[in-house]
Amino acid sequence: MVDLDGDIKLLRAVRWLFLRFPLLILVINGVARLQEGKTGRGVIDLVIAVLLLAIDLLLVGRAIREKKKQLKDPDFREKQRNMSPAEQYRKTGRFTIKFGIGWIIVCLILFIVLPIVFLVDTLGDILFCVIGGLIIAAVGVLFIMLGIRDLKKAGEGDEALPSGGSHGRETLYKDFELGFEPAKEQYCRQTGKTAEELTEADEEIIWEYAYAQITYLLAWIAEHDFYVPQEDDFDGLTEIIADVKARKKAPSYYIGANDGTLFEDNIKPEAIGFVKEYMNNSDYINGHEVAKPGDIIGAYYPEVEAFAKEHLHAEMFGFPFRWEDYDCFRENIDNAYAKWLANGEKTTKGGVLD
Repeated sequence: MVDLDGDIKLLRAVRWLFLRFPLLILVINGVARLQEGKTGRGVIDLVIAVLLLAIDLLLVGRAIREKKKQLKDPDFREKQRNMSPAEQYRKTGRFTIKFGIGWIIVCLILFIVLPIVFLVDTLGDILFCVIGGLIIAAVGVLFIMLGIRDLKKAGEGDEALPSGGSHGRETLYKDFELGFEPAKEQYCRQTGKTAEELTEADEEIIWEYAYAQITYLLAWIAEHDFYVPQEDDFDGLTEIIADVKARKKAPSYYIGANDGTLFEDNIKPEAIGFVKEYMNNSDYINGHEVAKPGDIIGAYYPEVEAFAKEHLHAEMFGFPFRWEDYDCFRENIDNAYAKWLANGEKTTKGGVLD
C-alpha cells in the first residue's frame, strides 16, 4: 500500500540531511573565507549554497508540495479509490525512479560540471567538487532503488490478482490510507499534540477519524443483515461484522481489518442498488460534499458532513465513530432507504421493471 505520508517524511529527511545542513555549512564557510580574503573559495562555497537552495525549492520542495496536495485533493482520492494497490505501486515507482534520475543529472551538472568549468582551477577544488557532487548525487540512487522496490511490489500484486482484473471484485469504498493524514491534522489541532507526540492509542483514534465517513453506513448494513461473506474475504471478517451488529466493535475496526476496503459483493443483492445510489448522489465542490441536483433518496456523504458540523461540531475526518452518534444519524439512512424502496415500487408498477 502506497504511503504518501511516509514519502513526504523521506523527502523532508533528504532535504535536511543533504541540502539544508550542507547549505548552512557552505554559507558559514563561504562568509568566513571571504572575510579571510580567500575570495575564490568563498565564492565557490556560496555559489554551491545557492545551487543547493535551488534544488531544495524547485525539486524537493515541489515534490513535497505535490504529495501534500494529493493527500488533500478529492479528485486524487477518488482516482486512488479506483486503483488497485499494484497500480498505485507502479505509478509511485515510476515517479520515484524519474525523480532519482533527475536528481542525479541535476547534481552532476550543478556540483561537478559547472563548478569545474567556470569556478575552480586547482586540483584540491576539483576534488572537492567531484567528491561533494557524487555524495549528493548518490541520494538519487536511493530513490531509484525505492522506485524499483515499488515496481517489484506492483509485479507481485499483478501475479496475485485473478486474470479478470483489479482484485476481480468491485469496491464500494477504498481508503488506501489517504484519510489518515487529514485525520491526523485535525486530531492534532483538537488535542494540541504534535505528530511526534502521538502514541499508538492516538493513532487508533485517528484511524477512526479516517474511516468515519463510511462507518455509519456500514453499521446500518450490519444492523439490517445486508452483509454477506465471500470466499475471498480475509479471515475473521464475518466475526467482526457479527461483533459490529452486536455493538461490540466499531465499524471502523472492520474497515481497518479489510485493508481500508468495502467490497460490493459483501452487500446482499436486495440492498446493493440502494447503497450504491445513496453513496453516489453527491459531488465534491469547493471543498465540500454537495448533493447532486434532483436526487430523490438523499446523498450520504453530504449528510454525514452536515451531521458532523451540526451535531458533532466537527469537520469530515475530524471525529471518531460512536454508537450514540450513529443512533442519531441512522434516521437519514432509514429515510433514504424507504424512499428508494418506494421509488422502486412506483417504477415496477409503471411497467418499467419486470
